Amino acid sequence: MEKLISNENHLSIDFRKFNLSVLILLSFITLGAYIGVWFLRSRNSMVNFADRPKIHFGLWRLFTILSFIFLFIQLFGSMVLSDYGILNLQSYEVVFNFCFIGLLYYSIFRLRDSFDEEYDLHLNKYLLFLFHIFYIQFKLNQVHSASKQ
Repeated sequence: MEKLISNENHLSIDFRKFNLSVLILLSFITLGAYIGVWFLRSRNSMVNFADRPKIHFGLWRLFTILSFIFLFIQLFGSMVLSDYGILNLQSYEVVFNFCFIGLLYYSIFRLRDSFDEEYDLHLNKYLLFLFHIFYIQFKLNQVHSASKQ
């Protein structure tokens, strides 16, 4: 599952080749919580960049845990919490979601800068904005397919 991508100076990094349809399915099933898992799984590959992207993996760890907690509360909260408790937590969830989106786009565009500088992998900023990790994984899978040929 681990595949190698290299730049023009023959420096290489390990990046996971991951089935895009599974990535999209997992993201939709977990209501976006899997995005944090993707960042944490790709952490070791990103840290090996010469121009290390300034991505805060501690925040990703925190946001991933909170995402799964909010997902669990959303699915099973009505069994334990009152209506007031659910509404109170939903107000926190709105704030959390805005912070999560901010962290997502900050991290995605830092990663794009690192790819552009180190590996000459040009990512379209509009597609990156719309499809974030799906687009990055698609491009990484393309690079792997091109290197096989």
